[in-house]
Amino acid sequence: MSDQFMITMQAALQQLAIQQTVETLGDRATYLGASDIGACPRKTILSKLNPPSADLVTLLRFRRGHMAEDIVAAALTAAGFSNFKRQVEVRYAGDVPVTAHIDFVFISEPRKTMAVLEVKSPETMPADPYGSWESQLYLQMGLLAAGNPEYTVEKGAILAVNFGEQGMQLFNGYTPQTTIYEGLIDRATTIWNDYQSFAAGELTTPVMEAGPLCGYCPFVADCPKFDAEEVQELTESVEILTELQKQQKALETEINIRKNNLLAIVAQRGPLKAHGKFLQKAYRSRKVLDTVRLAEFLKGYAQSLSDFQTTSSYSFLEIKNAA
Repeated sequence: MSDQFMITMQAALQQLAIQQTVETLGDRATYLGASDIGACPRKTILSKLNPPSADLVTLLRFRRGHMAEDIVAAALTAAGFSNFKRQVEVRYAGDVPVTAHIDFVFISEPRKTMAVLEVKSPETMPADPYGSWESQLYLQMGLLAAGNPEYTVEKGAILAVNFGEQGMQLFNGYTPQTTIYEGLIDRATTIWNDYQSFAAGELTTPVMEAGPLCGYCPFVADCPKFDAEEVQELTESVEILTELQKQQKALETEINIRKNNLLAIVAQRGPLKAHGKFLQKAYRSRKVLDTVRLAEFLKGYAQSLSDFQTTSSYSFLEIKNAA
């Protein structure tokens, strides 16, 4: 019964995702969205030609994104804001079919100004916004300005909403940039032309761009980009990670030294105050399994600890020096 229930839940969420896409975004195979242009061209093209079936985790991510937007809208309304519109559609007037759906557009009629807010719901909060997020925002601001010449698009921001302990983070200070916008339109033209060529069988391999978000791409398993002897595009990410791991080890060592030094003092002199903190030697107890006594007990039943041990596997990132 539980298996069937989970199958039903996944099918229902899949149907909801399809329904919401059709109602709010239409047929995405017929145009390039703002997020398409900032993504890897190969992923964009393959997603339009062969839309992947989403697993349960991905479907839940979709719902999380919609929930984040609804939460922001409810909070803005409760705070007294009424000068915003949701899911504002803007289209490029040129030959390439580019359409953006902006999460929030704030409008000041007296000043004839507009501002854009893009909402994201990452699983973990990045220290800085992803480049694809910024590209999406710049394209949205550019399209909005081009489609509303009677208004001035003053600024844009990205609000990241994390449903865990990280809360919200606002990345702001963005203003429309003509050069960036025109570059994104040129990129859209290239992607669209490659899309048409690939669909017609005239292009064998779309352009690929490796990056830190490739792990979330449904087409990464057979991506030729990773057939290379070394994936140069990931050099920075690996370099930063290994440096942070070194810093972590050094910090843990330094923390333990200072903790032990302070513990030795309070163990000899008793509780004390320093830096506005109260320090004392504390005790806690916890129950542990006495494996020696348990092994002796099991012997009486012709059994051993190994009879009750099972092997479980887990995954982790292993980093070694390349040969």
